[in-house]
Amino acid sequence: MQGRSRTARQWLMAMAGVMLMAHSSAQTLAGCGSLANNYGPHDYRDWKDLPPIDPVSKEMSPLQLVEGAHFIDTCEALYRCKRGSIGSDLDYTLRAFPNHHRALVAMMRYGELTKKAQPPEARYTVDCYFRRALVWRPEDAIARLLYTTYLNENKRTADARVQLQEAAKHVGDNAFTIYNLGMVALDLNEVDMAVDAARRSYAAGMRHPALRQRLQAMNRWPADVDVPADGASAPATSSSASASASASASSSASAPASASATTKLP
Repeated sequence: MQGRSRTARQWLMAMAGVMLMAHSSAQTLAGCGSLANNYGPHDYRDWKDLPPIDPVSKEMSPLQLVEGAHFIDTCEALYRCKRGSIGSDLDYTLRAFPNHHRALVAMMRYGELTKKAQPPEARYTVDCYFRRALVWRPEDAIARLLYTTYLNENKRTADARVQLQEAAKHVGDNAFTIYNLGMVALDLNEVDMAVDAARRSYAAGMRHPALRQRLQAMNRWPADVDVPADGASAPATSSSASASASASASSSASAPASASATTKLP
């Protein structure tokens, strides 16, 4: 009976994979290619907090397989990649995991470094990689906030505000994600949204001071929210989104980049 149950479960997983590939094959953006890929695509959020090696099967996770070959630390730091050039390995990562948050940041930084809309050896433009991520997973608030930051930094303010409003619909109740919504909102001078995000994120236990300090400097810190003590413990995050996205990123906390160097990535 147990063997029959396991066989049925394996069949269902195989069918789910077939259905996913059929669905992804139909997702195509003009000028940005199809999401169909020879490996994946996978949702980054499904794997980023799981062990790199399954404790039962001892098999590497899809994320570990891809990152171990194409997104090692030095590649994320835009110094040297393992299998190919920086652009080609970042591209491979983002085709296998279109909404890979840290790889999106790395590709954005690589475009800035090379001063190219389409970085060397990348298959698509930086803008395309963000659009592909959001076609793949429209509800991914982190990917959308990263795109908002990219648009704002490239003087596409109206487009950035559209993405910000869409991201606000999907932030859920994660304190870090709400916090970073506030940070990005301030970058776009959406102060009321930032105040609301501050109220929600600090009430949920956020202790990182940057959003509070920015609002206090504008005399917009909400009076009904207690001021958290500087240096109080907060859930661990890993890399800084805009300045040090290549740092350790092993935490399960989920938070995106803002144009300021104070927000965190998963």
